[in-house]
Amino acid sequence: MQQVRKSVTDISSTNRSRVTNGTRLLMGVDGRSAQARRFRDLVRSYESEFESTTEADRSLIRQAALLALKSEHLQAAEVRGEAVDADTITKLAGQQRRVLADLRRKAEAQAPAPLSIHEHLSRHAEPAHDAEEAED
Repeated sequence: MQQVRKSVTDISSTNRSRVTNGTRLLMGVDGRSAQARRFRDLVRSYESEFESTTEADRSLIRQAALLALKSEHLQAAEVRGEAVDADTITKLAGQQRRVLADLRRKAEAQAPAPLSIHEHLSRHAEPAHDAEEAED
């Protein structure tokens, strides 16, 4: 009978991809082009806004950044007077809105519940009460 053993060691960072390690955002992308820098800026902005912790969150953030980048590219083309398919812009905006809404819902679900008015008042009243006792 063959036994399944659990791994007792963590996987080394050298055995994981650069994307997993966080040194690259996407495989095979140089990262020095204007679009790559904008993509990186969007990803970092979304990561700080949504405090991503899981790989699924990071994937959604990259998807939102890509949709924003493509939308910005089409908007710039439209402003330059180039022919742009309005349906494509609308679809990108809708997809981006849905991805960002999913991220917001996840972030709100993980956020701690706000304090009730009684909890808030009691927290602010305790230090003042302690200071008065110290003076006596």
